[in-house]
Amino acid sequence: MVKKKWVALLISALGIALVLGALERASANRLVTGTSFVMDTVVQYSFYGKHAQEARDMVAQELSSIESRMSMHLEDSEISELNRNAGKNAVQLSEDTYELLSRSVAYAEQTSGIFDVTIAPLASAWGITSDHPQVPEQSRIDALLALVGYQDVQLDPDSASARLAREGQAVDVGGIAKGYACDVARRIAQECGVKSGYLSIGGNIMVIGEKPDKTPFKFGIRDPRGTPNQYFGVVTIPDLTIATSGDYERFFEQGGVRYHHILDPRTGYPAQEGLMSVSVISPDGAYADFMSTWLFIMGREFVVENLNNFDCGLVAVDLENRVYVSENLKDRFFPADQTGVYQFEGTP
Repeated sequence: MVKKKWVALLISALGIALVLGALERASANRLVTGTSFVMDTVVQYSFYGKHAQEARDMVAQELSSIESRMSMHLEDSEISELNRNAGKNAVQLSEDTYELLSRSVAYAEQTSGIFDVTIAPLASAWGITSDHPQVPEQSRIDALLALVGYQDVQLDPDSASARLAREGQAVDVGGIAKGYACDVARRIAQECGVKSGYLSIGGNIMVIGEKPDKTPFKFGIRDPRGTPNQYFGVVTIPDLTIATSGDYERFFEQGGVRYHHILDPRTGYPAQEGLMSVSVISPDGAYADFMSTWLFIMGREFVVENLNNFDCGLVAVDLENRVYVSENLKDRFFPADQTGVYQFEGTP
């Protein structure tokens, strides 16, 4: 009788353990999704884990905080204060704003000013991301080009302050901020215990691990001449970030000419160097964001010539519908063109 009792208790305990184990696994695989609008774009969240909701809420809060400090379009932001004080006073910056601005200036120096955050006055004159875009007069472009120069961003690491040397100058860290936001989101989510998920912010996607079933997340690279839901290729990017720059997200047409938002500091006009889009894949989101912008401005010839020379993955599409894929992505990139217009050439 006693033996039967112990057997019953053992079976009961095993049953409870199995139920608790199943509940724990279910909790670990809990999916939390959501969307928000921040940094002038739609953000999509998809996190798995016991604390996925906490991670989603904390990430959303931090993205809003980043925008409030770093957007040149918000009057109370640190960047706006820096721009208002151009030619006058140095402005104290928060640690992350100073870090991002400093990094942007370093990238400008590395690229001899092709990537230059002081392009902001020209971007404002074009107004391509506004409700009233326009082609400025050439005299206006020439005058504003004279204000472009990363060398005029004076940084003081001891006080974490910055100053613009000349009145009328302005900076815009938008060419790197979304990639930086991906890095911040990854850190916060992982600190909350998230081991699987992704975040999409504009043209950037940050991925953590794989799906709970151990299969990779797959993402389409948008067809630059298709609808938002059309794509020409699919990539798997575990624990990486992909950033894409192209002529199709924000643009207007006038006189049969497409004017997009990525300006070339050498001309003052939207970059016209033979590319429709450039996607960069890296564990460093800010670097991927910077690289996609810089390479898009540099253009097709430079990208094709250096396709395998960078510490990142590259997918570039030129104006003749040729797709170039770096060697280090050959096992992660899969053609998925349903239109039949793209030619996948890899290294020519």
